[in-house]
Amino acid sequence: MFNFPVFIDLESQDVVVVGGGNVANRKVKKLLSASANVTVVAPELHSELKGFYANRKIHWIEEHCKPEHLKSAFMIISASGNEEAQHIINSTVTSHQLVNGADNPSIGNISFPASFEEDDYHIAISTKGKNPSAAKKLKHRLQKWLQLENKKY
Repeated sequence: MFNFPVFIDLESQDVVVVGGGNVANRKVKKLLSASANVTVVAPELHSELKGFYANRKIHWIEEHCKPEHLKSAFMIISASGNEEAQHIINSTVTSHQLVNGADNPSIGNISFPASFEEDDYHIAISTKGKNPSAAKKLKHRLQKWLQLENKKY
């Protein structure tokens, strides 16, 4: 599969994150930094997600995933690790919805690369899902290099 690199404006776009654990927490933080309108669907929430909910930064549906939770979403993140939720996502999404299968890449049509912003640059790195830790290491190396380069000017 060829991944086409693209940056998407998520400001005020409805994004549903299915799952309330560590993976969901990482994805939610990225989505909030992009000003997405985030709804988390999960019976329980990671402590940091509870803080986001208490501060009204996210919406929370305290249930297991159901098809009606996904219908209006521009983007859906599968992060529960639950096969039934993955099946619901896979069988409910329409062709115009973006899906990130954080817990099962085969149900997704988009991926989240390792990325960072430095000054006027936004750099993203992907290993096509083969080695996310290598992408993260390269991200840190590039980030340090760019910071050093910027100090020269």
